[in-house]
Amino acid sequence: MTGLVGGGERPVSVLMLASLDRNGRRGWKVCITMWDSVATEIDRWVLRSMHHRMPASFRDIRTDSPTFDDVLAETAVDERHTPPDSVYAPGVREVRLRSGDESITCHVRVRLSPDPAAPLLIFHHGFSEMPYYNSWQRIFRRMPAFPISTVCIQAPFHNHWREPFREAFRSVRRVYQTFAGSLRLMELVQRQFEVAGAAYTVLAGVSWGGVTSMLYAGQFGGVRAVAPMLSSPNLAQVIRDGAELMGEELPISEAELDDLLNFTPRCGFDAARVFPLLGRTDRFFSPERHAANYATEPVIIPRAHVFALYGVRPLREHIYSVMEWAETHPLRDE
Repeated sequence: MTGLVGGGERPVSVLMLASLDRNGRRGWKVCITMWDSVATEIDRWVLRSMHHRMPASFRDIRTDSPTFDDVLAETAVDERHTPPDSVYAPGVREVRLRSGDESITCHVRVRLSPDPAAPLLIFHHGFSEMPYYNSWQRIFRRMPAFPISTVCIQAPFHNHWREPFREAFRSVRRVYQTFAGSLRLMELVQRQFEVAGAAYTVLAGVSWGGVTSMLYAGQFGGVRAVAPMLSSPNLAQVIRDGAELMGEELPISEAELDDLLNFTPRCGFDAARVFPLLGRTDRFFSPERHAANYATEPVIIPRAHVFALYGVRPLREHIYSVMEWAETHPLRDE
Protein backbone atom coordinates (compact mmCIF):
# COMPACT_ATOMS: atom_id res chain seq x y z
CA MET A 1 0.00 0.00 0.00
CA THR A 2 2.67 2.53 0.96
CA GLY A 3 6.44 2.87 0.92
CA LEU A 4 8.97 5.34 2.26
CA VAL A 5 11.66 7.25 0.41
CA GLY A 6 14.16 9.87 1.47
CA GLY A 7 15.30 8.04 4.60
CA GLY A 8 11.76 7.50 5.83
CA GLU A 9 10.85 11.16 5.55
CA ARG A 10 8.24 11.19 2.82
CA PRO A 11 5.30 8.75 2.46
CA VAL A 12 4.82 7.56 -1.10
CA SER A 13 1.82 5.73 -2.54
CA VAL A 14 2.02 2.85 -4.98
CA LEU A 15 -0.50 4.87 -6.98
CA MET A 16 2.46 6.76 -8.42
CA LEU A 17 2.66 6.26 -12.17
CA ALA A 18 5.96 5.53 -13.90
CA SER A 19 6.67 7.87 -16.78
CA LEU A 20 9.46 9.17 -18.99
CA ASP A 21 10.61 12.77 -18.96
CA ARG A 22 11.57 14.76 -22.06
CA ASN A 23 15.08 13.32 -22.01
CA GLY A 24 13.82 9.77 -21.83
CA ARG A 25 14.85 9.30 -18.21
CA ARG A 26 12.65 7.28 -15.93
CA GLY A 27 10.79 9.34 -13.37
CA TRP A 28 7.65 9.36 -11.25
CA LYS A 29 4.44 11.22 -11.77
CA VAL A 30 2.50 11.60 -8.54
CA CYS A 31 -1.27 11.44 -8.57
CA ILE A 32 -1.60 14.11 -5.87
CA THR A 33 -5.38 14.31 -5.85
CA MET A 34 -5.72 10.54 -5.61
CA TRP A 35 -3.10 10.43 -2.86
CA ASP A 36 -4.99 13.00 -0.78
CA SER A 37 -8.18 11.02 -1.26
CA VAL A 38 -6.53 7.77 -0.16
CA ALA A 39 -4.92 9.41 2.90
CA THR A 40 -8.23 10.99 3.93
CA GLU A 41 -10.07 7.70 3.50
CA ILE A 42 -7.52 5.97 5.72
CA ASP A 43 -8.21 8.61 8.37
CA ARG A 44 -11.94 7.87 8.11
CA TRP A 45 -11.35 4.14 8.35
CA VAL A 46 -9.10 4.48 11.40
CA LEU A 47 -11.54 6.87 13.10
CA ARG A 48 -14.41 4.43 12.51
CA SER A 49 -12.25 1.56 13.74
CA MET A 50 -11.26 3.43 16.90
CA HIS A 51 -14.88 4.30 17.68
CA HIS A 52 -15.89 0.67 17.09
CA ARG A 53 -13.22 -0.56 19.50
CA MET A 54 -14.36 1.63 22.38
CA PRO A 55 -15.75 -0.53 25.20
CA ALA A 56 -19.50 -0.57 25.74
CA SER A 57 -18.87 0.88 29.19
CA PHE A 58 -17.54 4.09 27.59
CA ARG A 59 -20.28 4.29 24.98
CA ASP A 60 -22.74 4.50 27.86
CA ILE A 61 -21.29 7.89 28.84
CA ARG A 62 -22.68 9.27 32.07
CA THR A 63 -22.54 12.74 33.53
CA ASP A 64 -21.90 11.54 37.10
CA SER A 65 -18.19 10.92 36.48
CA PRO A 66 -15.64 12.34 38.93
CA THR A 67 -14.15 15.65 37.88
CA PHE A 68 -10.79 15.90 36.17
CA ASP A 69 -9.53 17.92 39.15
CA ASP A 70 -10.45 15.07 41.49
CA VAL A 71 -8.62 12.49 39.37
CA LEU A 72 -5.55 14.70 38.96
CA ALA A 73 -5.43 15.29 42.73
CA GLU A 74 -5.42 11.55 43.47
CA THR A 75 -2.74 10.77 40.85
CA ALA A 76 0.94 11.04 41.83
CA VAL A 77 4.35 9.56 41.15
CA ASP A 78 4.94 6.64 43.53
CA GLU A 79 8.32 7.62 44.96
CA ARG A 80 8.59 4.32 46.84
CA HIS A 81 9.32 2.67 43.49
CA THR A 82 10.50 5.66 41.41
CA PRO A 83 13.24 7.88 42.83
CA PRO A 84 12.51 11.31 41.31
CA ASP A 85 16.02 11.78 39.93
CA SER A 86 15.86 8.43 38.09
CA VAL A 87 14.33 10.13 35.02
CA TYR A 88 17.45 12.27 34.56
CA ALA A 89 19.43 9.59 32.73
CA PRO A 90 19.57 8.43 29.11
CA GLY A 91 17.53 5.48 27.91
CA VAL A 92 14.19 4.02 28.99
CA ARG A 93 13.14 4.80 32.56
CA GLU A 94 10.22 3.13 34.35
CA VAL A 95 7.93 5.36 36.39
CA ARG A 96 5.27 4.07 38.81
CA LEU A 97 2.16 6.10 39.48
CA ARG A 98 -0.53 5.84 42.14
CA SER A 99 -4.04 6.81 41.11
CA GLY A 100 -6.50 6.19 43.88
CA ASP A 101 -5.99 2.54 44.85
CA GLU A 102 -4.34 1.63 41.55
CA SER A 103 -0.69 1.25 40.65
CA ILE A 104 0.09 2.22 37.05
CA THR A 105 3.40 1.54 35.29
CA CYS A 106 4.59 3.97 32.63
CA HIS A 107 7.89 4.80 30.97
CA VAL A 108 9.82 7.75 29.63
CA ARG A 109 12.50 7.63 26.93
CA VAL A 110 15.31 10.10 27.47
CA ARG A 111 17.78 11.53 24.96
CA LEU A 112 20.11 13.53 27.14
CA SER A 113 22.25 16.36 25.78
CA PRO A 114 25.92 16.44 26.90
CA ASP A 115 25.22 20.05 27.91
CA PRO A 116 23.22 20.08 31.17
CA ALA A 117 22.05 23.63 30.39
CA ALA A 118 20.50 22.57 27.09
CA PRO A 119 16.75 23.30 26.89
CA LEU A 120 14.30 20.45 27.45
CA LEU A 121 11.74 19.36 24.85
CA ILE A 122 9.03 17.15 26.36
CA PHE A 123 7.18 15.19 23.67
CA HIS A 124 3.91 13.26 24.03
CA HIS A 125 2.70 10.60 21.61
CA GLY A 126 -0.73 10.04 20.10
CA PHE A 127 -3.46 7.77 21.46
CA SER A 128 -2.79 4.07 20.82
CA GLU A 129 0.50 4.92 19.09
CA MET A 130 2.57 1.73 19.17
CA PRO A 131 5.32 1.78 20.07
CA TYR A 132 4.59 4.96 21.98
CA TYR A 133 7.88 6.50 20.86
CA ASN A 134 7.25 5.88 17.13
CA SER A 135 6.68 9.49 16.00
CA TRP A 136 9.19 10.84 18.57
CA GLN A 137 11.87 8.53 17.21
CA ARG A 138 11.13 9.59 13.62
CA ILE A 139 11.07 13.29 14.41
CA PHE A 140 14.28 13.32 16.43
CA ARG A 141 16.16 11.03 14.08
CA ARG A 142 17.62 14.31 12.87
CA MET A 143 18.52 16.54 15.76
CA PRO A 144 18.66 20.35 15.42
CA ALA A 145 21.87 22.32 15.04
CA PHE A 146 21.53 23.56 18.63
CA PRO A 147 21.74 21.34 21.75
CA ILE A 148 18.53 20.01 23.34
CA SER A 149 17.51 17.21 25.63
CA THR A 150 14.29 15.49 24.64
CA VAL A 151 12.05 13.14 26.61
CA CYS A 152 9.15 11.09 25.25
CA ILE A 153 6.33 10.53 27.74
CA GLN A 154 4.37 7.26 27.70
CA ALA A 155 0.74 7.74 28.68
CA PRO A 156 -0.83 5.29 31.14
CA PHE A 157 -2.33 2.15 29.60
CA HIS A 158 0.02 2.07 26.60
CA ASN A 159 2.20 -0.94 27.43
CA HIS A 160 0.35 -3.29 25.05
CA TRP A 161 -1.52 -2.67 21.81
CA ARG A 162 -4.83 -3.72 23.39
CA GLU A 163 -4.50 -1.54 26.47
CA PRO A 164 -5.44 1.92 25.12
CA PHE A 165 -8.99 0.92 24.19
CA ARG A 166 -9.50 -1.81 26.76
CA GLU A 167 -8.36 0.40 29.63
CA ALA A 168 -7.98 4.09 28.73
CA PHE A 169 -11.47 4.29 27.24
CA ARG A 170 -13.21 2.09 29.77
CA SER A 171 -14.89 5.17 31.24
CA VAL A 172 -14.61 8.94 31.44
CA ARG A 173 -12.75 8.49 34.72
CA ARG A 174 -10.24 6.28 32.89
CA VAL A 175 -9.76 8.98 30.23
CA TYR A 176 -9.05 11.45 33.02
CA GLN A 177 -6.58 9.01 34.60
CA THR A 178 -4.74 8.70 31.31
CA PHE A 179 -4.32 12.45 30.99
CA ALA A 180 -3.57 12.94 34.69
CA GLY A 181 -0.86 10.27 34.68
CA SER A 182 0.85 11.93 31.74
CA LEU A 183 0.71 15.32 33.44
CA ARG A 184 2.39 13.91 36.54
CA LEU A 185 5.13 12.34 34.40
CA MET A 186 5.70 15.64 32.58
CA GLU A 187 5.77 17.51 35.89
CA LEU A 188 8.38 15.10 37.24
CA VAL A 189 10.57 15.33 34.13
CA GLN A 190 10.44 19.12 33.94
CA ARG A 191 11.29 19.50 37.60
CA GLN A 192 14.23 17.10 37.52
CA PHE A 193 15.74 18.49 34.33
CA GLU A 194 15.45 22.11 35.44
CA VAL A 195 16.96 21.27 38.84
CA ALA A 196 19.86 19.70 36.92
CA GLY A 197 20.35 22.91 34.94
CA ALA A 198 18.08 22.80 31.85
CA ALA A 199 17.60 26.40 30.72
CA TYR A 200 13.89 26.09 29.98
CA THR A 201 11.18 23.68 28.81
CA VAL A 202 9.11 23.46 25.62
CA LEU A 203 6.22 21.03 25.09
CA ALA A 204 5.18 19.29 21.88
CA GLY A 205 2.72 16.52 21.15
CA VAL A 206 0.80 14.87 18.34
CA SER A 207 -2.92 14.13 18.39
CA TRP A 208 -3.79 12.98 21.95
CA GLY A 209 -0.34 14.20 22.94
CA GLY A 210 -1.20 17.69 21.72
CA VAL A 211 -4.24 17.70 24.02
CA THR A 212 -2.00 16.54 26.87
CA SER A 213 0.58 19.25 26.18
CA MET A 214 -2.08 21.95 26.19
CA LEU A 215 -3.57 20.58 29.40
CA TYR A 216 -0.17 20.68 31.08
CA ALA A 217 0.45 24.27 30.02
CA GLY A 218 -3.01 25.27 31.24
CA GLN A 219 -2.74 23.45 34.56
CA PHE A 220 0.89 24.14 35.50
CA GLY A 221 2.34 26.78 33.17
CA GLY A 222 6.09 27.28 33.53
CA VAL A 223 6.98 26.40 29.92
CA ARG A 224 8.25 28.78 27.27
CA ALA A 225 6.18 27.39 24.40
CA VAL A 226 3.73 24.65 23.43
CA ALA A 227 3.45 23.04 19.99
CA PRO A 228 0.24 20.97 19.75
CA MET A 229 0.25 19.21 16.37
CA LEU A 230 -2.63 17.47 14.56
CA SER A 231 -4.66 18.22 17.65
CA SER A 232 -6.88 20.54 19.66
CA PRO A 233 -8.16 20.44 23.25
CA ASN A 234 -11.70 19.59 22.06
CA LEU A 235 -11.71 15.81 22.44
CA ALA A 236 -15.51 15.89 22.65
CA GLN A 237 -15.70 16.90 18.98
CA VAL A 238 -13.56 13.90 17.97
CA ILE A 239 -15.93 11.59 19.87
CA ARG A 240 -18.93 13.17 18.13
CA ASP A 241 -17.30 12.82 14.72
CA GLY A 242 -16.56 9.14 15.36
CA ALA A 243 -20.16 8.50 16.40
CA GLU A 244 -21.41 10.32 13.30
CA LEU A 245 -19.22 8.17 11.03
CA MET A 246 -20.65 5.06 12.70
CA GLY A 247 -24.22 6.35 12.46
CA GLU A 248 -24.63 6.23 16.24
CA GLU A 249 -26.26 8.58 18.70
CA LEU A 250 -24.46 9.40 21.93
CA PRO A 251 -26.44 8.88 25.16
CA ILE A 252 -25.80 12.42 26.43
CA SER A 253 -26.30 15.84 24.91
CA GLU A 254 -23.65 17.82 23.07
CA ALA A 255 -23.38 20.26 25.97
CA GLU A 256 -22.97 17.44 28.49
CA LEU A 257 -20.24 15.82 26.39
CA ASP A 258 -18.46 19.17 26.11
CA ASP A 259 -18.53 19.52 29.89
CA LEU A 260 -16.77 16.16 30.19
CA LEU A 261 -14.30 16.06 27.30
CA ASN A 262 -13.85 19.50 25.77
CA PHE A 263 -10.68 20.56 27.59
CA THR A 264 -10.42 23.96 25.90
CA PRO A 265 -11.51 25.89 29.03
CA ARG A 266 -8.72 24.12 30.98
CA CYS A 267 -6.02 25.07 28.50
CA GLY A 268 -5.79 28.76 29.25
CA PHE A 269 -2.20 29.71 28.47
CA ASP A 270 -0.48 32.73 26.97
CA ALA A 271 -1.69 32.58 23.35
CA ALA A 272 1.58 34.08 22.12
CA ARG A 273 3.36 30.94 23.37
CA VAL A 274 1.05 28.42 21.65
CA PHE A 275 2.03 27.24 18.16
CA PRO A 276 -0.64 24.87 16.81
CA LEU A 277 -0.28 22.84 13.62
CA LEU A 278 -3.18 21.13 11.82
CA GLY A 279 -3.43 18.91 8.76
CA ARG A 280 -5.48 20.26 5.87
CA THR A 281 -7.17 16.90 5.17
CA ASP A 282 -7.07 15.55 8.75
CA ARG A 283 -10.33 13.77 9.62
CA PHE A 284 -9.60 13.59 13.36
CA PHE A 285 -8.77 17.24 14.02
CA SER A 286 -9.87 19.04 10.88
CA PRO A 287 -9.07 22.76 10.63
CA GLU A 288 -12.75 23.47 9.96
CA ARG A 289 -13.79 22.00 13.32
CA HIS A 290 -10.73 22.63 15.48
CA ALA A 291 -8.85 25.76 14.40
CA ALA A 292 -11.30 27.91 16.38
CA ASN A 293 -10.17 26.22 19.62
CA TYR A 294 -6.95 28.22 19.40
CA ALA A 295 -6.54 31.97 19.93
CA THR A 296 -3.76 32.03 17.32
CA GLU A 297 -4.01 30.90 13.72
CA PRO A 298 -2.64 27.37 13.27
CA VAL A 299 -0.03 26.40 10.71
CA ILE A 300 -1.80 24.24 8.10
CA ILE A 301 0.19 21.50 6.39
CA PRO A 302 -0.99 19.42 3.38
CA ARG A 303 -1.38 16.21 5.37
CA ALA A 304 -3.99 13.80 6.66
CA HIS A 305 -3.75 12.61 10.27
CA VAL A 306 -2.32 9.10 10.11
CA PHE A 307 0.23 9.64 7.35
CA ALA A 308 1.56 12.81 8.96
CA LEU A 309 2.93 10.60 11.74
CA TYR A 310 5.15 8.88 9.18
CA GLY A 311 6.04 11.78 6.91
CA VAL A 312 7.29 13.76 9.87
CA ARG A 313 9.43 16.43 8.22
CA PRO A 314 6.79 19.21 8.66
CA LEU A 315 6.38 18.21 12.31
CA ARG A 316 10.13 18.31 12.92
CA GLU A 317 10.52 21.66 11.22
CA HIS A 318 7.64 23.07 13.25
CA ILE A 319 9.09 21.88 16.57
CA TYR A 320 12.55 23.22 15.81
CA SER A 321 11.20 26.60 14.73
CA VAL A 322 9.27 26.80 18.01
CA MET A 323 12.45 25.91 19.93
CA GLU A 324 14.30 28.72 18.16
CA TRP A 325 11.52 31.15 19.06
CA ALA A 326 11.57 30.03 22.68
CA GLU A 327 15.31 30.67 22.93
CA THR A 328 14.75 34.42 22.67
CA HIS A 329 11.43 34.67 24.57
CA PRO A 330 11.99 33.87 28.27
CA LEU A 331 9.18 33.81 30.80
CA ARG A 332 8.83 36.88 33.00
CA ASP A 333 9.91 35.02 36.14
CA GLU A 334 12.97 33.34 34.62
